Amino acid sequence: MLAFAAVAALALTGCGSQDPLEASRAQGDQVVLGSADFAESELLMEIYAEALRSSGTEVQTKPRIGAREFYVNAVKSGELTVVPDYTGNLLAYLDQQAPATESQAVYGELKGKLPAELDLLEQSPAEDSDVLTVTAGTAGTGVRSMADLGPRCGEFVLGAPAEWKSRWEAKIGELYGCKFKEIRSVEAGSITVDALTGGQVQVANLFTTSSQIQQNNLVKLEDPKNMFPAQNVVPLVRKGALKPEQVDVLNKVSAALTTDKLTELNKQLEVDKANPADVAKTFVAGI
Repeated sequence: MLAFAAVAALALTGCGSQDPLEASRAQGDQVVLGSADFAESELLMEIYAEALRSSGTEVQTKPRIGAREFYVNAVKSGELTVVPDYTGNLLAYLDQQAPATESQAVYGELKGKLPAELDLLEQSPAEDSDVLTVTAGTAGTGVRSMADLGPRCGEFVLGAPAEWKSRWEAKIGELYGCKFKEIRSVEAGSITVDALTGGQVQVANLFTTSSQIQQNNLVKLEDPKNMFPAQNVVPLVRKGALKPEQVDVLNKVSAALTTDKLTELNKQLEVDKANPADVAKTFVAGI
């Protein structure tokens, strides 16, 4: 863990001895953007960066700097100005007991939990949240929502990441009366999809912006009781560090992002192997 922290710190500060915060201040109006260590976060960072550049802002990017505790602290300290985040997970990071699950409730509660150094811009309609999925064949038997799934869970094996059982098994039982035949730990991503389409599991936990859902004709189960909290994309910013016109630019970006659009952009990364910066340029040019 210490080694990981050292690597994350090095990624933020660079190889030189100069204090990165002093360096950022020396740059005057430069905006420093970072991302978490996964592809979608890097893509969102590049979209924010391209939008700000197109409005005349000098931008520096620091992609894939690590987990939430690293980048939140970097924004608090001023080493980063902006980082893309997700409302539900950020709220859970700040308060594990927060009860909100619906989009506006999560956003409102999150704003009230932020440390004094931080602020949120407008949240996007785009969400990247947990979702249970089934094949079209299973959906055709009448399972199209978690309410439909509940009484039939005993027929099905769920494929999900290892932490799913401790986080959600009790909750899905409480809300939907669901007790799966088995909960099988499966690595997230294409391995989970292969297990579902190959019949090793009948229900799979994926994420709403995964391009593999559409590619494999899978069906997302509706969650009418909001078991999974909303995970709207939102810019997390250093309070007071952006000019009003820069805030307006990023809010315009957020308004243009939808879950379907973000899924399409992810497909360009995952399937077409496009460069995140190129994908960002095309998206921003179309806003």
